[in-house]
Amino acid sequence: MTQHLWVSEGMLANRFWQAVGDSVYRSEATRDAEMISERTAPLVDKFPSVAGSISLNSASLIWLTTKYFAPKVICEVGTYIGRSTLAMACGCASTLTELYTCDGTYDCMNFDDFKELDLNKDKLDAINKIKYFGKTMSHDMFAEIKNLNKKADLIFIDGRLSDQDVSLIKQIANPECIFLIDDFEGVEKGVLNAMILRNNFPNYIILEPLFETSGQREVLAVMVPSQIIKLSRQQKLPVNM
Repeated sequence: MTQHLWVSEGMLANRFWQAVGDSVYRSEATRDAEMISERTAPLVDKFPSVAGSISLNSASLIWLTTKYFAPKVICEVGTYIGRSTLAMACGCASTLTELYTCDGTYDCMNFDDFKELDLNKDKLDAINKIKYFGKTMSHDMFAEIKNLNKKADLIFIDGRLSDQDVSLIKQIANPECIFLIDDFEGVEKGVLNAMILRNNFPNYIILEPLFETSGQREVLAVMVPSQIIKLSRQQKLPVNM
């Protein structure tokens, strides 16, 4: 009789988020997230949004997740006041070559304004690699990336995906592209986006958000292609996290 060791998405999600949260970079991620939040705070009043911006803890988790996967090319849907954009740029500063980000509603960002932050040279250089598409729909940005013959290693989605978006994502995403999905809870757009992506990328698994010890659930989910999952015999991650 053949035996199987079944591992659920929930089991993987719990271990993944625990490893990310226990990272040796956690203090650095929190420091950068706090600095970014303070620097962007005036934009919240100047450009109010019903949806709001990400929390400090979400910014820290985004920083750590991009550090973990170390992408070269990132695409982001939903810049708003740039907190997630800057968190990703800082998190993977040592590997980043381009970060494309768009917002369909606002055109309020000048990332040159953040070059005075107390950041190291790699992170300041990473901010220079941000390509901002203000008041630009996601499918228009994706089309531009396709025309540039660029392939995304990580796509962060904080907006509603359309069929046109998905068609273009299939053309610009690397085979091992990672998806980060915000607002993954209840009937929020993140859950719908994940279902749309899962229908179009059937080999992907979803690592749902993890409950915090305070009982407050985070809303950041990760989707990864199953072929990149590897079993390590080590008790800790075999990478410097």
